[in-house]
Amino acid sequence: MGATMQTCLWEVFGDEVFLEKRTIAKSKWEQRSISQITVPELKVCAVSLAPTRDAMGVDKASLLAADLAIPQAWGLAVQRHPAAFQAIKYTSRFIDQACLALFDRGGLQARLRVTHLGALNDLDAAVDWLHERQAALV
Repeated sequence: MGATMQTCLWEVFGDEVFLEKRTIAKSKWEQRSISQITVPELKVCAVSLAPTRDAMGVDKASLLAADLAIPQAWGLAVQRHPAAFQAIKYTSRFIDQACLALFDRGGLQARLRVTHLGALNDLDAAVDWLHERQAALV
């Protein structure tokens, strides 16, 4: 499985796998699909980089906090910054992989190229990820 798909699955289901003892709501799993999104050149705030975090006055641990209120507050501050960033690049709380969160501004959605890859149940790599985590759908 590609690192990108694995990172997406961790970002969506990681808390359930860890906090709820390897259980994922079956309805949540069945309602999700994977798409590949090609983005144009963007104005990105890369909080994954130490110089950016230093300029913001935030440490990496704050951005990786299990209490989501903390990283979400930083994300909102970046989104509201006068520089009008179009995205924020951060490191996953679960695995050491980069993530990109897009902000819906400046007509960005019309400039994205989206390729639907399929429902999670139809993607062997997603089902394999579920089994490798020994997670149950409940």
